[in-house]
Amino acid sequence: MQGRDMTSPRWRFDGRKVVITGAAGVYGRAMSRAFADAGAALCLSDVDAAGLDALARDLALPAGRLRSQVTDLTQEASIAALARHVTDDWGAPDVLINNAGLYPFAGLMETDAATWDRIMGVNVRAPFLLTQALGRAMAEKGVKGSIVMITSTAADVLRLNGVPYCVSKRALEYLMQGYAFDLGRYGIRVNAVRPGFAEGSKAVSFPPGYADVVAEANPLGRRSEPEDMVAAVMFLCSDAAASLTGQVIAADNGSAINRRQAAATQSKPLAATRR
Repeated sequence: MQGRDMTSPRWRFDGRKVVITGAAGVYGRAMSRAFADAGAALCLSDVDAAGLDALARDLALPAGRLRSQVTDLTQEASIAALARHVTDDWGAPDVLINNAGLYPFAGLMETDAATWDRIMGVNVRAPFLLTQALGRAMAEKGVKGSIVMITSTAADVLRLNGVPYCVSKRALEYLMQGYAFDLGRYGIRVNAVRPGFAEGSKAVSFPPGYADVVAEANPLGRRSEPEDMVAAVMFLCSDAAASLTGQVIAADNGSAINRRQAAATQSKPLAATRR
């Protein structure tokens, strides 16, 4: 992880057990590497078996610290198998990161029922089922753990070429808050992170230069990198965030700030001044 010291004591996860869905994707790979470097044992899940194998080779962790499970998050039986895999081996995890998600581009009037069901299945139903199963295991084992939902600024900012995705992310954030109430009595914290746009997704192709256009539009004028959201996730899962639950952190360079900007009234950068 460039630009972050993930080896400092507050970022250590030695002996902790971490489950990550969508682990073979761009964000999943970055989180897997960061938690591995921080000493965690990992259970990595994805529908992409080849991607999981490649990630396992890259991480090169000893067998006792790495488990993989091919999971189809549209299938309840497959989700249940992942939960059993975790509980049979560990009893309960310390951290669950619901990272997997679908974001196909399509107009609302062109979206068929099967596509709608698939988006809702992966983005909302799967986190509901997996958090229920593993949250129950944490509570029963007395694990005061952390659960993080990976959501999106689409929960607040409607994208007309992806309304079903926006609906799913708003629902996911309400789901997160519901679980924060239900699991808080057991010392289990539930939060969410909204990443910025980062290139490298296998699921969606973006036009050349798209990342630069996004960067120019955000207040910081910088491109988002996976490590930005990883830092937010690790903070929420660490003891430093012991008082945080039911919260959403947007690690997106301020892209989600609600604003209206007209060319004629656009403020100019302040000139540098000396004191």
